[in-house]
Amino acid sequence: MHFLSSLVVLIIAAFGATTADIIGNNKCIVISTGDLVLHERKPGQEYPYYLYTVPKDKEYNDQRWILEDVGDGFYKLKNKHSGRYVVIGTFDYFLTAGDAVRAMDHFKFVADAEGKYDIVNKINQHLEPRGKNYSAKKSGSVQHLTVQACSE
Repeated sequence: MHFLSSLVVLIIAAFGATTADIIGNNKCIVISTGDLVLHERKPGQEYPYYLYTVPKDKEYNDQRWILEDVGDGFYKLKNKHSGRYVVIGTFDYFLTAGDAVRAMDHFKFVADAEGKYDIVNKINQHLEPRGKNYSAKKSGSVQHLTVQACSE
């Protein structure tokens, strides 16, 4: 019995260490769901600066997000390519802007039992990818997204 409880504690500690290694100030992350990755559309594309999910391929800077700690476990997400920040825009779509000054544009990463994350803001709105080549919108429901360290 003692061995089993020690093993459970070790597994929980390892999971916590993994989470701590991925999420933190100035950490670079990639957010995905299934075979799709979240990226920022570039100027010249339709709906520039909106967050879209596209098929995973080689990792590019428009898919990389730098976390900036704003306190209480919340972060601003800065796109590594453009230097712009994730915000919730018109009609509840996620896009990027020059800065994320509103509390609703600060996000917490809540891990689930499978090691996936719900990305939720200070007013309980969740980042929801909506499928291949669609934009991300806010949702009232918990999401389960894969968050990994950048491959750099």
